[in-house]
Amino acid sequence: MQMEHNIYFITYFLGNTSNMNGHLKSKHKNTLLSNKDKPKSPEASVSEITVASTSKIHDLPASSIEQNKDHNVSNETFMGAFKRQKTISESFGVMASFKEGGVKSEKIIHAIMFMICKDNQPLSIVEDEGFKCLMKTVSPNFKVPSRRYISSKIFEKYDAMKEIFMDKLKNVQYFTLTTDIWTDIQTRSYIGVTIHFVDQYKFNAALLGVYELDERHTSEYIATKLVDVCVEWNITKQKIVAVVTDGAANMTKAINLSFGKKKHILCFAHTLNLVAQNAISSVSELTKLISKVKNIIKWFKHSVVASDELRKATNGDGKLIQEVATRWNSTYYMLERFTKLSKIINDIVHKHITAPSMISAKEIKDISDIIDLLRPIEASTKELCGQKYITSSMVIPMIYIMVKNISEFEPTQELGIQLKKEILFHCEKRFGSVESVALLSIATVLDPRFKKIYFKDSLALSKTLNYISDEIKENQDQSESSSDSDTITEHDEAKPFNLWQEHESMVQKSTRRRGQLQSDDIGFPNELNLYLKSSVARLSDNPLHLWKDMKSVYPILSNIAIKYLSTVATSVPSERLCSKAGLTLSNQRNRLTPKHLNKLLFLQSLDDTLWSL
Repeated sequence: MQMEHNIYFITYFLGNTSNMNGHLKSKHKNTLLSNKDKPKSPEASVSEITVASTSKIHDLPASSIEQNKDHNVSNETFMGAFKRQKTISESFGVMASFKEGGVKSEKIIHAIMFMICKDNQPLSIVEDEGFKCLMKTVSPNFKVPSRRYISSKIFEKYDAMKEIFMDKLKNVQYFTLTTDIWTDIQTRSYIGVTIHFVDQYKFNAALLGVYELDERHTSEYIATKLVDVCVEWNITKQKIVAVVTDGAANMTKAINLSFGKKKHILCFAHTLNLVAQNAISSVSELTKLISKVKNIIKWFKHSVVASDELRKATNGDGKLIQEVATRWNSTYYMLERFTKLSKIINDIVHKHITAPSMISAKEIKDISDIIDLLRPIEASTKELCGQKYITSSMVIPMIYIMVKNISEFEPTQELGIQLKKEILFHCEKRFGSVESVALLSIATVLDPRFKKIYFKDSLALSKTLNYISDEIKENQDQSESSSDSDTITEHDEAKPFNLWQEHESMVQKSTRRRGQLQSDDIGFPNELNLYLKSSVARLSDNPLHLWKDMKSVYPILSNIAIKYLSTVATSVPSERLCSKAGLTLSNQRNRLTPKHLNKLLFLQSLDDTLWSL
C-alpha cells in the first residue's frame, strides 16, 4: 500500500498569519481542533514553512493508516522544519565576514596561527593542497591566506602579546630565570631564557626568548646576553631572586658576573644526573653488565625476526628501551624493562645463532639490586622536573628522603653493595652542604608542609631562621615608613614507588618535639614564632594556596614566602625549550631566522588563555 501527500508552501509577509490560519482550517481542521486547548508557546516569525514532505510513505500497516484518518498530516510531517530565512542584508553580512578583515575571517586566521605555533607546524602549511581542501570543506567562503600574510599576522600577534605580557610582569615582585645553551641543526648556537613567577597565588612560567650566540661562549659574553634580555623585558635585577643553570663553568661565572653568586642555583636535576652517572661508572663490573644488556637490545633492534617474535610474545606491549648517553634515567628504564621481559628475551635469544649471549641468572639478580638502588633517584628526578608547581622548597626534603631510602636498602649481591657505597659517596659529595644554600633552605622553612623537619645541620637552620628574621624586620621598617607617608595617598611498575612514604613519620616526630623546641625560637619576630609553632600542613596541600589563606595572620611573612617559593630548582624548563626549538627548526622549517624562531617559541610558551586576549 502506498500513501502520497502533496506539498503546500504557505508564505506570509510582515507578520501576517491569515494564510496559515486559512490553510489549517481548510486542510487540517481536526488537527487544529485537537490543539486548540493546548498552551501556546512563543514561536519565532516564520517566512516559509514546509507542511508536508515530498517523500512517499511505503508499506504502512493498515492499523497505522486507520489511526491517522482523523489527521491529514501528523506533527512529524507538517511541522517538519521551521526555519527563518536570512534577509538579503544579513546574507551579504555573512559573506562579508569571511572576507579579509571580516569577523569570521579573523577568527579562522587566529585559529590557524594558534595551530602553527602550538603544534610546530611550518608557515607553509597554508599553501599545502590538503590544508586548502580542508578549509574549502569546512568553510567554503573563507579565502586561505598566503604564507607571507600568515607570517605577518603571527608577528603582529607576537608584538601584541609581548606588550600584554610585559604589562603583566610590571605587577610582579619576584622572578626566577632559567637558562641553557643549545645548538640547532645548522650548528648555530642559542641561549634560551625562561621566566617563573607567582601571580595571584598561582605559579606562572613563560619563555622570554632564544637569542643567537655569534661569539665564543665566554662567561662575559653570556653575562652580557642575559643582562640584555632583562633590559628588553624591563626586568630589574632587584626583582630577580634566582637564576638556575647547569654546572658548566662559563654559565656559573656568567651568573656571578651578571646577578651575583648568591642568586645562582645549580640545576638539581643535572646534579642528580651526575650522582647517578658517576656512581654507575665507578663500578667497573656494572658498566660491563650494562654493555651486555645494551648489546642484546641492539641485536633486537636490528633483527626484524626477533623483534616480531618479541612483539607477539608480549602482545605488542613489550618494546625494549635503549639507553641515551646523556640521560642516566634512560639506563634505569632500560634495565627495568629488560628484567621485566628477561624470560621472553631468554627464549628468543636461544633460538637464534646470531644472537649475543644472554646474561646469567646471577646477573639478573644484580640488575634487580641496581634498579632498587636507583629508583629513589629516578623518582626524585621525575618529581623535580615539574614546571607548574613549586620545586625549590622540595630539594632539601627530597635529598633527605632519597638518601634515607638508599641507606636503608640492603642489596643481596656484591655488585649492589658496591653501587650503594658509590651512590652515598657521591650524594654526600654533591649535596652535603645543600642546607647551607640560602635560597633553598629559606624556601623549605617557608613551605608549610616542611618547615624545619628535614634539617640535619642545626647551624644551617639557625642561619636560615636569622635570614628570614632579618627580612621580616626590613619589611616592617619599610611598612612603617610607607604608612607614615601614605596618609596623603614512562615507566610502568606493578607497585609505584612512593618517595614520600617517610614524610608522615617525620611530621609525627616534629609534632612531638615542637613543645620542647619553642624556647629555641625566642628572639625571632612574632610572625615567624607563630608560624614555626603551628602544625605542619599536609603534603598534598598547595603551599601558595596555604599562604593565601594565612596572609591575614602573617602579612609580612607571607610576602617573603612568595618571594622564595617562586624559585625553581631545575633548568629543565630551558631544556624543554631547546627540545621545542629543535622541533620548530625541523627540516620543514629550517629557513627560520633566529628572530622568527624567537617569536614562534614565545607564542608557543604562552598559556592558552592569553591567546584569547
